[in-house]
Amino acid sequence: MKKKNKTKKILITLIVIVVLAIIGILLYSYFSGDDGQEVKTIKSIPEYGYELKENETQLYKDEFENLDDILSKKEVDYEAYAKQIAKLFIIDFYTLDNKLSKNDIGGTDFIKESMRDNFIEEARSTFYRYLEVKSDTRTQDLPEVSEITEVEIEDTTFVIKDTTTTTTTSRRKTTTQSGTTVDAYKVTISWEYKEDFGYENEANMIIVREDNKLYIVEMD
Repeated sequence: MKKKNKTKKILITLIVIVVLAIIGILLYSYFSGDDGQEVKTIKSIPEYGYELKENETQLYKDEFENLDDILSKKEVDYEAYAKQIAKLFIIDFYTLDNKLSKNDIGGTDFIKESMRDNFIEEARSTFYRYLEVKSDTRTQDLPEVSEITEVEIEDTTFVIKDTTTTTTTSRRKTTTQSGTTVDAYKVTISWEYKEDFGYENEANMIIVREDNKLYIVEMD
C-alpha cells in the first residue's frame, strides 16, 4: 500500500512539473512576442561585442563591414569609429521591416550598458509600440532606412552622472547629483527611407569612450 502511494505521489509530482514547464513556455512565448523565431549571427567583432545578424538589411551589412575594417586597424580612428556606430544605430533602430516584434529593438549594441534597459523600455513603448509579430500575415507598411545622407562630427564634453545624494533638514529636502565630465563626440546625422512614412530623418547624438569602446549616451 505504501509503495502504491509513493508511486502515486511521484506521478503527481511529475505531472505538476510538466504542467508548470508548459505554462512557463507559453508565458515566455506570449511576453517575448517573437513567435519562437531565431535569428542567426553571421559575423561578429568579439573584441568589441558587436554582432551581425542574418536578417539585417544590405545597407547595415555593408556598414558593419566598414566598422570591422575601422576596428581592425592597429591604430583605431575614433572619429571614424564614432561616425560608423552612429550610422549603424540609425539604420538598425529606424528599420522596422526586418524586426521580429516590438521586443526586437534595433541598435542596442551601441548604447551604454547602464542606459540600455531604459532605452529598450522607452523604444518598446514609443517607436516600436505598434509593431506586430513578424509572420506571413503581417501586413504593416514599415520603414526601412535606405541611405545615410550626411554625418558630421565635432568634439564636445558630456557629464556622466555618478551618484545622487538626498539631504533632509527640518525645513526641506535637497537632492544633488554629482557627475564626471568626460570628452565626447557630438554627431549630427540625417538619413532617408526606402519609402517615406513621415518618420524623423535627422538626429544629434552624444558618443563617449570607455576604455577602447564607444557608446551612445544621448540622442535628440
